[in-house]
Amino acid sequence: MDLDKVMDEIGHFGKFQGLSYFLLSFSIFYAAIAGLSYVFTTGGVSYRCRIPECDPVENALYKPDWLHNAVPFDESNERPVSCKRYLRNNDSSSDGYPTTANNASNCMQDSFVNKTIMCEDFVFDDEELTIVNEWNIASCTEKPWRLTIVGTINNVGQFIGFPLAGYFSDKVGRKTTLLVSILMTCILGVLRSLAWSYEAFLFFEFVVAGFSGGIYNSGFVLGMELVGPRARVIGGAVISSFYSVGMVLLAAVAWWVKNWRILQAIYAPGLICFLYYWILPESVRWLQSQGRTEEVKVIMRRAAKINGVTLTDQEFNKFELSPVLEKPDDSKPVPKRSNADAFKRILRSKILLARLVNCAFCWITNSFVYIGLSLSAVSVGGGKYTNFMLVAVVEVPAYAVTPFFSDRFGRKLSLCVSLLIAGVCCIAFAFIPEDYDTLKLIIFLAGKFAITVAFTVVYVFTAELFPTELRHTMLGTCSMVGRVGSIIAPQSPLLAQIFKSLPFFLFGGISIASGLLILLVPETLNQKLPDTVEEAESLGRKQTT
Repeated sequence: MDLDKVMDEIGHFGKFQGLSYFLLSFSIFYAAIAGLSYVFTTGGVSYRCRIPECDPVENALYKPDWLHNAVPFDESNERPVSCKRYLRNNDSSSDGYPTTANNASNCMQDSFVNKTIMCEDFVFDDEELTIVNEWNIASCTEKPWRLTIVGTINNVGQFIGFPLAGYFSDKVGRKTTLLVSILMTCILGVLRSLAWSYEAFLFFEFVVAGFSGGIYNSGFVLGMELVGPRARVIGGAVISSFYSVGMVLLAAVAWWVKNWRILQAIYAPGLICFLYYWILPESVRWLQSQGRTEEVKVIMRRAAKINGVTLTDQEFNKFELSPVLEKPDDSKPVPKRSNADAFKRILRSKILLARLVNCAFCWITNSFVYIGLSLSAVSVGGGKYTNFMLVAVVEVPAYAVTPFFSDRFGRKLSLCVSLLIAGVCCIAFAFIPEDYDTLKLIIFLAGKFAITVAFTVVYVFTAELFPTELRHTMLGTCSMVGRVGSIIAPQSPLLAQIFKSLPFFLFGGISIASGLLILLVPETLNQKLPDTVEEAESLGRKQTT
């Protein structure tokens, strides 16, 4: 059955597709929540040195009245420094803790001298509970990578989950893979609230992220295969926007509860997705590929009815394709190159090999900068929750304008300019003084907008640069190599301990380098998609003649 012609009759994006996308939106939210919740579960909290002479054994206050006498404060004189305390007079550390806080005789100003020492025990601000104060992961005494490794483990889980989800999606169907992925993600997400140790928390972070990889992939493919060709660009933008809305919901709930264990309750409503088994349609294109034509007709009739179109059996018959006639036994078979042969030819082609390396580097850049900026949003001046929401919201207009720019100005120019803008914004951000919070936020959001546009364009551009016989393989290769960027991006905050603006110089430098390198790749706008290695090689030559 020619499904594209059926879509012409029933509508490329009608009420049926709208309802399906509404159902999909709920699951896509959880792809964002599972993929980025570590931003808040590992979020830094304020802490100071415990003063044994003054603090009680339990329930010590973060900022008692006597604190200025015992601990140095920052330049604003509002927050105590985290790792140092004043030395007690006569180098005396009390033998044991007092039973009451604010012991006047122990905490008077003349009880300390103006000399600081490092400390190993801390009092945390109890306004927010993350794994930092849950398991006493203070950067003064603990290795700072214990926090950043959580994001890396999350992305490693997704790295493994994506190809597995793709395999099962092709084998058992998009809906089944989506259903299993969302239910397992939500069940394990709720169970993570019971993590009894840091190591157990890391285990749950890995498996939740692994299953969540199937949510976005299966949901995206299912959404694309339920709409007609003319609505695929819009459909892709809508699904991407659902992911951004999920980021906003995550930040809103984290802001509300400010407790990493309670935050895991956000997964509980997702269990209602078991209803997908009865109410969400399977991909008609996957069903047809499995020879389940009757199920395709049932779904198409339902879509036609909801979209206000009547299709009879006779009308369905006109969309059926003629069967392919078998060749006579004495006919000479047409030789066909295997994918392995085509892949070897790409590796032997200097043009296509250079193009593959260039595209892979561009994918690493996009994922590294995109994830890096998302994580850095909580450290920009202002409220970390509102900043994270704004960074998510700014992606929606980026998804909306990308089709216009890429179709009007070309894929190469759109990708180049957006990467250059992202790079300039990151470097400019590093030079803005700390007290210019509004300006810093505007530049930061401009950078996130630009890298979102670049990330959206690179999907289409990569697919158009390689021959049909290996298009999916090359796109998958670049995408998988690009995950290296998202795996190392959570480690970028460690660079800030060397020099605070160093991560942004790195984001900016790699963006500008990738933007300039992409100019070496030929334009594909209004070009025939290459079917063979030879046609792919000729893209560049055609452009120069």
